[in-house]
Amino acid sequence: MRSACLDKLSRKDANALTRYGIKTIIDFRSIKERQNTPDKEIIGINNLPFPIFDDVRIPVIDNTLIERLISKREKLLDFLPYQHEHMIETYRNMVCDENALNTFQGFFKMLLEIGDHDGAVLFHCTAGKDRTGFAAALVLKCLGVDWNDILKDYLVTNNYIQEQISRVTPTLLKLNISQQMIEQASGSFLAKKEYLDAAFQMIDSKYGNFYHYMGKLGVDKNSMAKLKDIYTK
Repeated sequence: MRSACLDKLSRKDANALTRYGIKTIIDFRSIKERQNTPDKEIIGINNLPFPIFDDVRIPVIDNTLIERLISKREKLLDFLPYQHEHMIETYRNMVCDENALNTFQGFFKMLLEIGDHDGAVLFHCTAGKDRTGFAAALVLKCLGVDWNDILKDYLVTNNYIQEQISRVTPTLLKLNISQQMIEQASGSFLAKKEYLDAAFQMIDSKYGNFYHYMGKLGVDKNSMAKLKDIYTK
């Protein structure tokens, strides 16, 4: 299961996750992110930190940052022209950054070790869109899912982000900026095909193909077969 952060989890939500069989939560956020908005604890569920980026070398461009920028007109105007490039670079970094490689290696090791008897796994970042979306795409591709279905699953995030966009729209309207910039700022919250494409193009460019990249993560064809055995029917 992929998710956004669990800092606002209600008791009803926690009970739902328990009923679903979640036994392990993997948190892709940085140390600072986890300190600022820690996940709610759920009895009987193990929560493990697996930061993809550290706070110093690679700043995280996510929906929380964008929402903060929207309240500061000048910073927003400085950010918007480069937002698309920032996101493309973030997705490339998830493929190339050494810390990210180590994290994804540990992530797949965990998925392989857990197996059926240890229950379901929930993994998340802040919005459940970028770091989590890329991780989900890797898992689905290992399971042999068709690329169009992987992309569809990645983009389904946009169905759940509209509430956040609606929340910031009144603030955007007060900033005295063009309609084009309002739409650009709103669009900053969305998952986009070109972001995921950038990551997988980097995989092909740097490693030759997906299987060589997964080998770098310690996942060979036997491991993929085991993942299919565990996580598919």
